Amino acid sequence: MVRVLHVLGGLGLGGAESRIMDLYRNMDRSKVQFDFLVHMDPGEYARAIADGVEPASYRKPQYFDEEILSMGGHIYAVPRFRVYNLFYYRKAIDAFFREHHEFSVVQGHMTSTASIFLPIAARYREASAAPELAMVTVAHTRNAGVDRGLKGILVRIVRHSLPRKADYLFACSHLAGDKSFGGAPYTYIPNTIDTGRFTYDPSAREIIRDRYGIASDAIVIGNVARFSPQKNQSFLIKAFAGMREKEREVKLLLCGEGALRSECEQLAADLGVAHRVIFAGSQSEIEKFYAAMDIFAFPSIYEGLPGVVVEAQAAGCKCLISDTITPDVIILDNAEMCPISEGPELWSKRLGKMVGDLIIAQDESAGNEPAGSDVSAIDADRMRYAKDMEAAGFDVHEQAKRIMKFYLDPCADTIPGTPTGE
Repeated sequence: MVRVLHVLGGLGLGGAESRIMDLYRNMDRSKVQFDFLVHMDPGEYARAIADGVEPASYRKPQYFDEEILSMGGHIYAVPRFRVYNLFYYRKAIDAFFREHHEFSVVQGHMTSTASIFLPIAARYREASAAPELAMVTVAHTRNAGVDRGLKGILVRIVRHSLPRKADYLFACSHLAGDKSFGGAPYTYIPNTIDTGRFTYDPSAREIIRDRYGIASDAIVIGNVARFSPQKNQSFLIKAFAGMREKEREVKLLLCGEGALRSECEQLAADLGVAHRVIFAGSQSEIEKFYAAMDIFAFPSIYEGLPGVVVEAQAAGCKCLISDTITPDVIILDNAEMCPISEGPELWSKRLGKMVGDLIIAQDESAGNEPAGSDVSAIDADRMRYAKDMEAAGFDVHEQAKRIMKFYLDPCADTIPGTPTGE
């Protein structure tokens, strides 16, 4: 069995984590097994080392832990990198790879620190349990932008050194690859989803709307993301508040958690729309929430290739996406871009137009529906998008087959995707 180590910040319900878990579920685990190296509180890590126990045992369990362990994966931990603890971080990484030689592939999804841990992993490749596979390192960028300030400057500098420090470069979008790897060749591997899971389900729509007291004919604008400056929910709330009133009820449904949630709740109250904004928190069955939405609005400041936008398109939502995101994410005919540089006012107008069009479509569908029909014309149209997404090449089942070939023989140039940047 080939073991692949994925290096991540954590195992919470995030975009990168969800995409890796989608692949994991669809791997032939008799041939390829995933393990995970995550980052934990440096103080707790030091306490575990002092007590002589596996550091991961002192880490607070996260969303995907139980599922990973049930599928035969292992979870390891090193201290979170804080810049000032560079020496301590390198020492912890070195100690880990000195002890663990069982990995044929080490795939780093944190381009901020991959330039540190990938060269250390490569140093121990000769001790690999599978020397015939010549353990390789992969830097996999999943974001095109960086945070503002000193942290962003440092990340931008260190990730441009990755072409010299990794055997292979993967990117989830062309924009992410171009910005992360400074013109070096990389392989474009788009984020994929389980398209069947996101097929529009009218019964799920009813369940979620009943749960939150949303009328069946109301128009729901939704968003799925952690509450952070990058995801820009405050912009969306302002745009929602600026929309002109419609003859139909319009709600804003926000799914996710994060440091800025309470700030966004206060903003909704200050703008007088708190009674029309639903903060639903993180949701494991997110496909049901897409079904409850009519419009998916995503004014993120930067991304790689956001899986939630792929999911929303597959679920048949009308999608309005910021123009700062890679155009690779506009896959089907139900998605369009809108500038965020011109402020929330433009988004208010665009969203208002989309709401108006949906109201007209609802009225026309109700007037033309044949007697005894179980599925409305609108519902039937939404159901086709998951199949369209699969046909466009964004289904995880096929990507799992392709990437498994790479994991089984990474030196055979069987890299899944499109070589880009040459």
